Amino acid sequence: MIEALPPSMSEEQLFDAMTRLPDFQPEQQQWTADERIQMVMTLNNFMIPSQRHIRLARTLDSMLRSGYVGRTPNTPAHSARVNSTYAEKDPNRPSGIDLLMTNPQLSTLLMGVSGMGKTTSVKTFFNNIPQVIYHPDYNVYQVTYLHIEMPSDGASITGLATGILHKLDELVPGANYYQNYGKRKIGADTLMRHVARLLNQHFVGFLIADEIQNLANAYKGKQTVMTELVSACNDLGVPILFIGTNKAAEVFSLDFRQSRRAVGHGVEHWERLMERHNVGSVFNSELQADCGSEHCESMGEWEAFLDILWSFQWVKNPVELDAVLAKTMYYYSQGIIDIAIKLFSAAQIFAITEGVERITPEILQHVYKTEMKAIHKMVDALRVGKQSTLAKFSDIAPIDLQSMADVNMIRAAAEASDSYTVKHGDPAFVTAIASALMSAGQELSIARALAEAVAKDGTARNLIEGVKLALQMLEPKKTVTAKRAKGSGKKKGAESVAPAILAPDDYRNAIAAASAAGDIKAVTGAQAHQYLREMGMTQSIDMALDQY
Repeated sequence: MIEALPPSMSEEQLFDAMTRLPDFQPEQQQWTADERIQMVMTLNNFMIPSQRHIRLARTLDSMLRSGYVGRTPNTPAHSARVNSTYAEKDPNRPSGIDLLMTNPQLSTLLMGVSGMGKTTSVKTFFNNIPQVIYHPDYNVYQVTYLHIEMPSDGASITGLATGILHKLDELVPGANYYQNYGKRKIGADTLMRHVARLLNQHFVGFLIADEIQNLANAYKGKQTVMTELVSACNDLGVPILFIGTNKAAEVFSLDFRQSRRAVGHGVEHWERLMERHNVGSVFNSELQADCGSEHCESMGEWEAFLDILWSFQWVKNPVELDAVLAKTMYYYSQGIIDIAIKLFSAAQIFAITEGVERITPEILQHVYKTEMKAIHKMVDALRVGKQSTLAKFSDIAPIDLQSMADVNMIRAAAEASDSYTVKHGDPAFVTAIASALMSAGQELSIARALAEAVAKDGTARNLIEGVKLALQMLEPKKTVTAKRAKGSGKKKGAESVAPAILAPDDYRNAIAAASAAGDIKAVTGAQAHQYLREMGMTQSIDMALDQY
């Protein structure tokens, strides 16, 4: 099983294998807006490995190979492992955490702030290893690794087991394990023993248990799920990597530093990237030195990351990274890689769609404030750095760059339509507004009167604003003439309706005319009735009696 694996890579090979850069050429900056936005979206896969990535990769490679020791097919040791999967569960078996402590060489925990690329890094490393290897001499499909997510409810052993069965069905040709085991009415313990036998049968070399913080969602049973998984893997000698956000600390019930030592291999806790020249609101002038694509020794992880990221600009007027832009990027991302990439990408998309064609601190601020509202409180908490504030946020909300790009594309398309190109003062301005109102169901006379009122008002700059203003004019505005304090014994003043413009046949014109005459009492009296008669909307009692 070990011989079938590719050779271990050197540090240089690991760096090359884990580097993921977009296909960028300077001439692409002259492409159409749509094409350039599509290229900006390729930054979703951007990854520059640092020393933390290299250390993680070496740990995973070592654990994978160590886990196969003693698992040679058709040997007494292998047969003993098979038999152990049929044994009944020991009621006195320790908890999942205790099992991790007794076999630290087979397990480790990768924990840190969401958005730092933990899962992406693990997947990138394992992409260099064939996931399924067929051994014709033994007629065995070796599955080198399985990547599963912990149940969202945190307490479902059955959900965990069926997730593994589905993964095996995807990888092993002709397998139908979920149909054979997952759909049968058997207990969770029995189902997990079937899963353990399949893990052993296919010589699964590594189990990646992602979203381990989901176990914290369980009111009870979180230790049961952990125990079942860890005990099965320990019996088989399968290494486990747990991946989770800081919320995973609730599962392990340990301080971050203690947990990383207790759960073997000492994989470090992944903190966010920190500024090396963090001196307040102004960056140290050393940051303005041109390092190009090479990593200056004076650079920290954040500066090196941002220096490379900044070279991928598809705007027509790319700008060099200076101290102000660097400080702005850090202020709004707080060293979270995912946020920084998406802030940089969203700023480019905004600059392209708006025709600005350059990245500025103002655009970075605008994009963050308008399109990343979901993460404001969490980023603010990271910026303040108070433990009491950070404790309120166990995770960082994900950002959907695709949705932000779609919004900007829709807005750009709308602004290119007649709704924005027909301006106030154009000969077709009044006619266009009236046509839009008639399409919405208004009569010609009403639509025309509203359109002319909008043109006279002069505040609407284009067709879309003109239609909005016309619709607002149709809405009656309520104004309170007087208010009395509660308990004074006096009633609140009457509310008067004062529409900005009304259709010629709208009865409220009579009320408005009566009010304009200065006699408030007349609004409900003879004067309003007189105006209604003049509008042809009512008749005298004598005329009504003559008709009957």
